[in-house]
Amino acid sequence: MHPMMRHLLHISAVLSCLFFLAFVGKTYAHALDTLLIKEPEFEGSEPRQYRVLGIRVQGLSTIEERDVLARFPIEIGKTLTVPGPELSDAIKRLWRQKLFSDIKVEIEQKTFEGVFLVVTVREYPVLAEIVFEGNRTYSTEDLLKKVQLVRGATLTDQAIESAYQRLKRFYEEEGFLLTDIRYEVKETTGGRATLYFYIRESSYVTIERITWKGNKAFDNWSLNWYLEETKENNWWRNIFGRPRFDRKKFEEDKQKLINNAYRANGYRDARIISDSVYYSEDRTKLFIDITVSEGPKYVIRNVKFEGNTVYPSEFLEAVFGVKKGDVYNQKKLEERLRFSQEGGDISSLYLDRGYLAMRPDLEETVVEGDSVDLRIYISEGNQFRLRHVNIKGNTKTKDHVVRRELYTVPGDLFSRENIIRSVRQLAQLNYFDAEKINPDVQPIPQTEEVDITYELIEKQTDTFNASAGFSAVLGFTGAIGFTFNNFSLQDITRGDAYTPLPHGDGQRLDLQWQFGRFNFNVLSLSFSEPWAFGTPTTLGFSIFDQRQNFGFEFQQTGASLSIGRRLTWPDDYFRIDYTLRYQLNRGGFIQIANQPSVADEFSIIQVISRNSLDNPIFARRGSDVSLSTQISGGPFLPGTVDFYKFVFKNQWFAPIVGNLVFMFNSEFGYLGRFNESDFVFPQNFFFMGGSGISFIPTIPLRGYLDQTIGNFEQGLQIPTGNVYSKFTAEIRYPISLNPQATVFALLFAEGGNVWRRFGDVNLADLKRSVGVGVRLFLPIIGLVGLDYGFGFDPVIARPGQANQGWNFIFTFGQFAR
Repeated sequence: MHPMMRHLLHISAVLSCLFFLAFVGKTYAHALDTLLIKEPEFEGSEPRQYRVLGIRVQGLSTIEERDVLARFPIEIGKTLTVPGPELSDAIKRLWRQKLFSDIKVEIEQKTFEGVFLVVTVREYPVLAEIVFEGNRTYSTEDLLKKVQLVRGATLTDQAIESAYQRLKRFYEEEGFLLTDIRYEVKETTGGRATLYFYIRESSYVTIERITWKGNKAFDNWSLNWYLEETKENNWWRNIFGRPRFDRKKFEEDKQKLINNAYRANGYRDARIISDSVYYSEDRTKLFIDITVSEGPKYVIRNVKFEGNTVYPSEFLEAVFGVKKGDVYNQKKLEERLRFSQEGGDISSLYLDRGYLAMRPDLEETVVEGDSVDLRIYISEGNQFRLRHVNIKGNTKTKDHVVRRELYTVPGDLFSRENIIRSVRQLAQLNYFDAEKINPDVQPIPQTEEVDITYELIEKQTDTFNASAGFSAVLGFTGAIGFTFNNFSLQDITRGDAYTPLPHGDGQRLDLQWQFGRFNFNVLSLSFSEPWAFGTPTTLGFSIFDQRQNFGFEFQQTGASLSIGRRLTWPDDYFRIDYTLRYQLNRGGFIQIANQPSVADEFSIIQVISRNSLDNPIFARRGSDVSLSTQISGGPFLPGTVDFYKFVFKNQWFAPIVGNLVFMFNSEFGYLGRFNESDFVFPQNFFFMGGSGISFIPTIPLRGYLDQTIGNFEQGLQIPTGNVYSKFTAEIRYPISLNPQATVFALLFAEGGNVWRRFGDVNLADLKRSVGVGVRLFLPIIGLVGLDYGFGFDPVIARPGQANQGWNFIFTFGQFAR
């Protein structure tokens, strides 16, 4: 054979071997990262350059040739080096498009001027249909949602494998651990294919028993309690849901067990030596054996700080709170050193003074067998200042409304505490999704500055209610109301701002109308500006008119002016509010002795409050405390109604574990007269029981009917009193924290009573109740409460009944808190 011909055949063989890609194993089993192109070595072959005279593509069915060539980096007219990297790089680039399951490049023709290349491809098919066979427990619709494949999409190896893994994981998470799943791709005409999943469902597998070995410090029950997601079966789980085994959650549980049980109680060297999982003969029950090595229980010997210049070591030791003789607690060490929810840790001290680059390094040294020395080196760095504070996502609320709530101001030193407080203030506005307020902190080390961007998501703040109900006193009643919580008086003349009313300045506009039998009508209008004169000063007014006719006419008409201010002492969670109110009373809904036909009531109300709740809808921590003092008439004000009233309320929240929250509330109220002959309208007395929604102000107490708790006053047919006390305890858990529908469930226990005089108060004589409830915060509608409570004690309004049984209560707005 002529040497030139042998040389041409040699080059053709090199190219053919170089670019032939074969798949081993199941069809469509290889992902992109398995592609391997190896440059073969041929004896005596030297790299040579060839001019590319032409390129064509074969094997296409749905893709145009020009689209492939546009992605192929080798162009006609360019020079190609063989052997060389150009062709392998070109195939890798084409492979990354995820359009082909096989790619091969060969020389189709060679001339003295150059070579003609042919690219042979095999297209991935287009998904035409997904078929499940053998699925009995779950419908095809359920499984289609899990595989997350879309008809008409390219059916790549990676897409198939991901769908397979999602489907298998779904069955495992649902407790069908031994379910066998296989898949097959059957190509049809026109480059389309049907993906088949063959499912052989196993029996439901329950964790029957967890066996512990090697544990002495903790008993089996305690260790099982620390496994949050891996629980063994028992009688009540058979009723409410049998425990399933999830390998990933099991691995997480083991690590949490070591950290939260052992290393938080001195067992620094504790570890899990081994674990085994096995099944019963019928493969419906799963057993877990876990062997632990506990090691010795350690105590702290010495604590030493180094590198600190900003704070003295004695102060850091006091804040650190870990001292000689304390039991070693890894979790506490991390919290006190780097982060605690309350902010009382070493890192917070520095971060709150601008030391953003501060880093604490903890070194532990085991000494004398069961003691640990702690050496903490503080790398303080320099102070950072705020450069830019940006706001993002406030599509309805104006920038100045957001900025006036922020504690982070450009030019100030960086402070983590101020960022946390700013997030809390924005959440309290209730204009944004409180769960998704995200401060994005971007340090600039070169200039020792920081940019902060508050990422916000607006939510519906306005409420509209249209309701109907039935009352034993009023019969059928109705209500229509509008509350605009982010109103803008400034934009009231702008036509384009009406959506349906101007928004964005943080003002509140409220209009309510209630109506019912006996000419029952209540109409009220109120407006408030939370930030008057460019300061945290609240100004507002309200007007109202209430009319009823129970055989005798009763009318209350009045107006009020209010002013309030956020305080800086004792801290800036405090505020003080004053309200000046005038009310004209005509007649009365109940006729009592010495009642005038017309009475003027002038009142001053002072409220001192402190609110540190972290969320206005579903609070997890913080408190809300208030003391209200009202003076009507007396020696200070004109009018024919004379009394004074004190009401103290204290509500606080604390997390139990995760999102499970404990709430406790206590209330005390007292109404007094300046003189025995002073007249007080009955609606100023304390009434208790039911939902609190009534034609007279009523303190709610679930499990009892409306206004059934208290004492009968002379001339009154409704139990009431001048002193009241109430206590409530709740455990709350969120079902959904979506701002479009926030839902949480609760268990409650509460007790309260109303007494005639202060000397009659007996806290052992509370009317008690327990029950369950649900709270729903819905856009437009607001907060809605549904409670079902059992009242344990007799009440004077229902003589002869030892208890009040179960009562369903519906509440909304402030009554559903």
